[in-house]
Amino acid sequence: MFPRTTVILPAAEARWEVWHCSNGSGSVWHALVEDPAQAANGNGSVVMALPARSCRTFAFSAPTEDRQLLRKLAFVQVEKRGLTNTGAEQTPFDYHVIEQRDGRSLISVDVLTPDAASSSALSKVRSIVPSARLFPMPEGKLVIVAEQGRLVLCASSGGQLLHSQIVSATREFNGHMAPEIRIASLALHQQGILQEVTGIQLWGDFEPEEANRLSEELGLPVDAIARPPPGSAAVRREASTQLLPPEARQALRRRRLLGLRWVAAALVLLPLLSWIYGERRQLAKLETEAAHIEETLNVPGASSKQADQNRVREEHEAVAAIQSRWSSLRNALEPRRYPVAILDGFARCLSAADVVLTRFESKAADLTVAGTARSARDAYDYFNAVNKESTLGVYSWSMIQPIIGADGSASFEIKGKMR
Repeated sequence: MFPRTTVILPAAEARWEVWHCSNGSGSVWHALVEDPAQAANGNGSVVMALPARSCRTFAFSAPTEDRQLLRKLAFVQVEKRGLTNTGAEQTPFDYHVIEQRDGRSLISVDVLTPDAASSSALSKVRSIVPSARLFPMPEGKLVIVAEQGRLVLCASSGGQLLHSQIVSATREFNGHMAPEIRIASLALHQQGILQEVTGIQLWGDFEPEEANRLSEELGLPVDAIARPPPGSAAVRREASTQLLPPEARQALRRRRLLGLRWVAAALVLLPLLSWIYGERRQLAKLETEAAHIEETLNVPGASSKQADQNRVREEHEAVAAIQSRWSSLRNALEPRRYPVAILDGFARCLSAADVVLTRFESKAADLTVAGTARSARDAYDYFNAVNKESTLGVYSWSMIQPIIGADGSASFEIKGKMR
């Protein structure tokens, strides 16, 4: 079973549609919002579908079927079109192999524009996809879809998006759109990317008169239909973390690593916790028995019988031994001294600064925690948060001066002594 995914995609006008997609029930329309960041808040798994103005899609043919080489060739095409001025690792782009035959590959490339990469709404999403990739494309036909007041041309092969471009900056049909469509389809055909076009589909709320006029101008059949809902399978298949800006990609990687560390810690600590729980139950039983013995004992001030005095003395010694054993183990079984409780306290302090923990060591009465922070200031903010955390108050904490890296990050080490 796949969890429910929230998909945010551009509406026909200047707003955003919110859909819920799951494995079993398909896609369900949820709401229209003005700000995509509003829909991203409070949802754990969010996929942002961007319009063509924010995510460019183009196609090219490569003389190889080597996938490692194809990514390098795709980046060369991105540079050739002037869509980046940084290296491959810093450029949010991804590629899709549409077809491979006779030693050649048909590739479709998605590139995030700089304006879209700086949007704060992308910091809370799991992955990004061009909006047109979420819909099944008709074979042999071009598609024109309305995206936030613009008309976008989509070319496809085998039902998958190949190329998209804006053919009209407004929702209205004008005399420039038909020549734009002719030029785009002719260029794709000359590059060997697009085969014969048999017609055009208009997706959205278009009038029959608009379809008839475009059909007359292009000499091709034009159908106006409702835009289909986004496909759940397409969301899982096409959504890519490679299109996230580098900062958002690193933040997503940190969240995933933190989750994996918690799972690993749980697997290590569960047997220990089970043993501690069993020992606590046994000691609690002994403590109850000792209290019962104390209540039932009646020690006389003076006894005439030496046997009775010896019996009473032995019972008191047994009670004292039980109490001594419990006192020696009480600190070891104090819940706030458990490594998992201490690790939980450190995790709660992470919200105080941009910090990643890399090492946690527990040795008897000493603790050591190491990590990296975005800056020395963040390291000291995290240390102050540790000192204020109530669950960590059973230790006395100290931190040596952080080591500053070449990129400004700070490596730190915090030590704790049991009070």
